[in-house]
Amino acid sequence: MNKEEYIARYGCEAYDKMLAQTRAWQKAHLEEENARLKKYKEEHQEQVTADRQEQYRKGGRRYAKNLEYQKTGIPGEKNKIRKKHRKQYRPYKRIIAPDSQLHHEWIPKTSDYRGVALVEKEQHMYGFIDVIEILDGKITLLTEEQVRKVRREPEGL
Repeated sequence: MNKEEYIARYGCEAYDKMLAQTRAWQKAHLEEENARLKKYKEEHQEQVTADRQEQYRKGGRRYAKNLEYQKTGIPGEKNKIRKKHRKQYRPYKRIIAPDSQLHHEWIPKTSDYRGVALVEKEQHMYGFIDVIEILDGKITLLTEEQVRKVRREPEGL
């Protein structure tokens, strides 16, 4: 049963309650689910690789749909902004910190941003980031404890 059918049959409150229960169950069984997925990937490595190639490689069954999604809508608009800023800040970035990356603080569910900053490459890719310099707008700086607190309390709950 899809979202519309569920809401039509039981109502919005029941749908929200069902989503909350699902999130709570997933949170409680996160480690078990991750272990199950890891085991599946190890046992069916060829199938997982084939599925990913279908989705992301040129000529794959889902490639055209995925490409269209990345070019239009919010992801497409974000990519246009990233491209513009890459060109705009590249000379400055090469002088200040060649091994850095541009970080955008996106406003949720939109292609608008609050600010752009120059950050360390490794930290930007793998963890908590230290801002080298704010280039445009404002960037929200949080401590590790604040980030963990935000991650524990999702918006919808």
